[in-house]
Amino acid sequence: MRRERPGDLPRTIPFYTDARAWGGAEVYMTQLVCGLRRAGYETPLFVADWHDADAWVAHLEELGFTVTRYHRGKEYSLRMFLDSLRLLRGYEFVHFNKTHPRNSLPAVLAARFAGVRAVVTTEHLAIRPDSHVPLGRFLITSLVRLSNLPVDRTIAVSELSRQMLIDHYRIPPDRILAIRNGIEIENSDAEHDIGSTRADLGLKPGDVAGVLVGRLVSRKGHSTSLQALPEVLARVPDFKLIFAGDGDIEEELRAEAEALGVEQHVVWAGFRRDIPAILASVDLLILPSEAECLPYVILEAMGARLPVVAADVGGISEQIDDGVTGRLIRPRDPSGLASAMLEILGRPDRGKAMGQAGRAKLEREFSVDACVNAVLDVYEDVWAVRGGGAS
Repeated sequence: MRRERPGDLPRTIPFYTDARAWGGAEVYMTQLVCGLRRAGYETPLFVADWHDADAWVAHLEELGFTVTRYHRGKEYSLRMFLDSLRLLRGYEFVHFNKTHPRNSLPAVLAARFAGVRAVVTTEHLAIRPDSHVPLGRFLITSLVRLSNLPVDRTIAVSELSRQMLIDHYRIPPDRILAIRNGIEIENSDAEHDIGSTRADLGLKPGDVAGVLVGRLVSRKGHSTSLQALPEVLARVPDFKLIFAGDGDIEEELRAEAEALGVEQHVVWAGFRRDIPAILASVDLLILPSEAECLPYVILEAMGARLPVVAADVGGISEQIDDGVTGRLIRPRDPSGLASAMLEILGRPDRGKAMGQAGRAKLEREFSVDACVNAVLDVYEDVWAVRGGGAS
């Protein structure tokens, strides 16, 4: 993909992200900066100094990007504001990649103080503000709204997320639009050593397997999947549930698996860089999350022609056509999850048809080139107003 840029649009557009790990928001950003580089842009990257983001930063550097780490901080961190002020000075256009509306607020404000003329943000989560203190939600919402004042355009990664950001954080509707994630579709057809991958996961030849890809945090629904497992095993005794990811609640989940008597059927795969190979080696992706936007792993599963069972939250219904490419369930519903899993596992032909339908939908609606071109349209629109006709 190659696209001519307007002569006055800055050649260098840095990305500033609060990434805390290597998940869907980071894959989105990687795909986007690679696409922008192909279109002729330079995209220096500023990444918070969270240890769990080290592997992703190393990957970006392997791809040839310049990465600078900055001091992470809370919504009101003066040090983060001053650090960002120093790092962003001299740039004319900055794109913030935010994994939560509350994150990077001092940096967004610092951009304007640093003289940045155009500010765009991508929001990857649209959950309602939460607080345990009186007036906490009001204060958080006000703080997010204040930090959004310098933002020229906000990108949501799904239509539903766009509406939720408007409702929860009062982002003006004319300053926020939805641009759905895209994927390098041709990469979905890479050859994988399925036998080796299954052996590495401890799967036997006759095992049926499903995978939940995501950090071990409460909102991803790992506990719901464990509670669904006894019902699944009653009908599919050779089923194995793979958790691909690491996180803070691993010991809690292990204890729950033991209490449920299903520990022998759970594979703790930890953080993995071979997710496409794993998806090609199993029978089902499950994602019973309590909050999502437009999960990248579902796009990867669609590319692998894999049926998906996921909670109907965020923009997941824009990815999954219920009963056609997979099944949608309620969040925190172990019985509903088990029923949907068994519907697919009990009829392999149905699961295969769902996987094929998912791949067809991916090719129609979720190309990375369409995503990059839509973002470039945003840049041009914003620069036409903020750039003043000269860079």
